[in-house]
Order: sequence, then structure tokens, then C-alpha cells
Amino acid sequence: MLVTPTQRRAFNKNGTLKPTHGDFPDAMRKVAKEMQVPLIDVTKMTTYMYESWGVEPSRKAFVQYPALTFPRQIKALEDNTHFNSFGANEIAKSVVQGIKDLNLELAKYLKPNIPDYNPKKPDNISDWTVPMSSRFEIKKPDGN
Repeated sequence: MLVTPTQRRAFNKNGTLKPTHGDFPDAMRKVAKEMQVPLIDVTKMTTYMYESWGVEPSRKAFVQYPALTFPRQIKALEDNTHFNSFGANEIAKSVVQGIKDLNLELAKYLKPNIPDYNPKKPDNISDWTVPMSSRFEIKKPDGN
């Protein structure tokens, strides 16, 4: 199985995304077709996803935080490549959907009844929560 790279958050003025990986995604698509290997096109999925959210809302899926959000974080974080927990979860849902859509052997290891995911209608961060871990502790861990 091949998986194309996630798109970077780089918008044109008209609200569409700039392709940031050059010929690489198309080369992967070509190789998958020639070698008859399943392909999960995360580049297309994330393009739909970010464009559906739009320029400003899409920031909420990336490591973009104002200065002083975290201890000793003096500068704002403005990363358009790496995801926060919400964004990573959306990417994972896309990959799982790709596995299901291709009916890969790997799909038998997925939990049953996973809801379908449509990257053209991605989740909103306001609807997203992280389940509490059974190992969660209120006290500060050792270290810094």
C-alpha cells in the first residue's frame, strides 16, 4: 500500500490550496497504478479537508498557538505542516476511511462499526473531545 503525503496548509488568495509537494503525489499515484498497489490519496483528502474548513478555521488543526499558550513558550507557533491532536485525529480518520474504501485485508483489524469519514465534510474542532485516559493523574509528573 502507498499513502500520499498530507497537504501543507498553504492557501492561494482564492481559498484553494497551493500544491506544495511538486510532482511527488502524482508520481506515487503513477507507481501505484503501474505496480497495481493500493493507494490511499491523503494529499487529495487533506486538500478537500482544509479547503472545506477554509483559511482561518483550518489553523485549528495545526500547531498554531499564540505566545505563552504553554509554559516557557515565548513566541507564537505558526506551523502549517504539523498537526495538533485534533488535526492528527482527522488525518487518521482519512487513512482509516481509505483502508475501508479499498477493502484492504488490513480492514479486518479495524474496530467494527467505525463511522464513515468524508474529508469534504470534516469535523469541527468545537465538536471534538479527547476521551480521558484511565491513567490520567491530576498531580504534576516528575521532571521539569
